Amino acid sequence: MPTAANAGIELDYEVSGEGPPLLLISGLSAQRPFWSLARPRLKGFRLVEFDNRDIGKSGRATGPYEIADMARDALAVLDAAGIDRAHVVGHSMGGVIAQELALLAPARVDRLVLSNSFARNDLYTREVFRLIADLRRAVDDELLFGAALTSFVIGMPTLKHTALFGFVQAALDAGLLQEKDAFLRQLDACLGADTLDRVNGITAPTLVLFADGDRLFSSTMARELATLIAGADIDEIVDSGHCPMVEQPVAFAEVVTSFLHGGRG
Repeated sequence: MPTAANAGIELDYEVSGEGPPLLLISGLSAQRPFWSLARPRLKGFRLVEFDNRDIGKSGRATGPYEIADMARDALAVLDAAGIDRAHVVGHSMGGVIAQELALLAPARVDRLVLSNSFARNDLYTREVFRLIADLRRAVDDELLFGAALTSFVIGMPTLKHTALFGFVQAALDAGLLQEKDAFLRQLDACLGADTLDRVNGITAPTLVLFADGDRLFSSTMARELATLIAGADIDEIVDSGHCPMVEQPVAFAEVVTSFLHGGRG
């Protein structure tokens, strides 16, 4: 796979398909396979996917960093791929990275999709992140921690027909494991994320997505984000938890491709 680099950190990426470039930015503890169910349905685009720093095949950080640093990582990937301007889809933490990217380099972002994301943590999300961090520090059993995290971010409709521990074990067997210290660095970056007073500077046509069963970032936070970005659209994915591209990939891809092809905005 080709690589890019920012601030001494190597970033593993891949490009596939044909059409307008579309950069996919993953959330906390998610790497490229996270998009595997939605990927074949995002038709008509040249997909650019990469592993964020501290996960997958990308390099590991040696100290703390901010979401803005990760936005510069994404920009470095676009540079390495020779792409001047791209649509950007960011999920959760990736959505905040996408916001920072759109603010840092507005000329590089065509249309922007922010899925299950936020602009500023509230008391609830800070406490949830604290709980997740404490569990990650205390639990050495990767299957147990993975099941605890997955039970929170995957919605009930999905878990009613998916064996929780089997789902997590399959991910572990596939090598989708993030080291404890790397996970905690990414989570600290999420805790420090705050674009609330700056998102009104985003000029790209924007779609904000939320899911009816998301127990992390509420519809209220999504509506706040959409209200602050001039002209932003907002839409809901039903029967999904925090990860609609995994839980409802068909619905997710349909609403995203419609917006990116100019159907809204």
